[in-house]
Amino acid sequence: MAGAELIGKEELHQIKRLFEKSNVNLYRYGQNNFLARELEDKFSEYMGVKYSHLVSSGTAAIHSALAACGIGSGDEVITTSYTFVAPIEAIAALGAIPVPVNIDSTYHLDPIEVEKHITNNTKAIVSIPMWAAPHMDKIKSIAKNNNLMLIEDSAQALGAEYKGKKLGTFGDIASFSFDAGKTLHTGEGGIIITNDKDLYDKAAEFSDHGHMHLPGLPRGLDPRRMKGLNLRMSELTAAVGLAQLDKIDFILSESKKNKTYIKKQLSTIQNIKFRDFTDEKGSQGDTLIFNFENYKDAIGLSKYMEEQGLGTKILPEAFDWHFAGSWSHIFNDIDYYKDIDIKAKWAATESLLRRSVCINIPINISLEQCDKIINIIKSGCKQYE
Repeated sequence: MAGAELIGKEELHQIKRLFEKSNVNLYRYGQNNFLARELEDKFSEYMGVKYSHLVSSGTAAIHSALAACGIGSGDEVITTSYTFVAPIEAIAALGAIPVPVNIDSTYHLDPIEVEKHITNNTKAIVSIPMWAAPHMDKIKSIAKNNNLMLIEDSAQALGAEYKGKKLGTFGDIASFSFDAGKTLHTGEGGIIITNDKDLYDKAAEFSDHGHMHLPGLPRGLDPRRMKGLNLRMSELTAAVGLAQLDKIDFILSESKKNKTYIKKQLSTIQNIKFRDFTDEKGSQGDTLIFNFENYKDAIGLSKYMEEQGLGTKILPEAFDWHFAGSWSHIFNDIDYYKDIDIKAKWAATESLLRRSVCINIPINISLEQCDKIINIIKSGCKQYE
């Protein structure tokens, strides 16, 4: 579970820094508060961008990023049909139309499908890297050629790269999550990054009821130019984030080391196929995805793994939360989908996902524990050879 495995004395130390102040105020805009700003500055430095803004969750981050880009009523936003439901919820909450498209063998946006779905109403593309890079060169080119905003919801991909460049730095704006299953863990939390001052200002305003944060003005006299919500991160959460960010290089290196070892040992299994990569070297290490020729084998293996005390991550364990065809509760209220069979629309994505198994790669794991994972999967796969 990445950063969640490493919560300890370093996080407590940062919290003590906060409580050692006189007149402690956990509100990030409180007088003389500094931890949220410190984390934003350090995160910007790590990502190599000009601006970062903390919010209360990864969902709040993508919601704020979309709002900053002016996404609104009737706008079509192209994204992937394999993602957690949050970005689809955020698009719909702004009155816009989410347009998920089928994925390819990388488990990411298929550039051909993206181009096919561009209309006069398309306003943006939301690229969502699932622990590795989509076809970023092609997607960025499509966005540029069609004058579309490119938003990266990189909640699952902090620290991952494409051709030596960090994911989250290819588009106009990007969002990240710090919840329990992500690279860094603050309980809940998220962050938005950009090199565009106007987008940064609008994202910060949207996340704070529209406050423009003009210097020299009391908060009660601060003007506003846009609608907003309360999506603020507290100083207490930021304190945990500071300690977690200091651990990111260790988190990434250990998870990659463990994944490399496990994948190499599993590569001798004849009846599974690992996901394709646009840049495997730049991918994260906390997940390993492979698929079978039919979904019954995937379900059978996952059940066997569960019996042996080894769970899966998302596929198939949380399939319905990560496949657009399961979200009729959203699409049934959007006229765009009135005459569309949503199950059939993303059949190619569903076929791949239902045949897939995704396993979590822990950080704090011994060689013996890695071997145990390997042996369970190998034993489970023998029945399908």
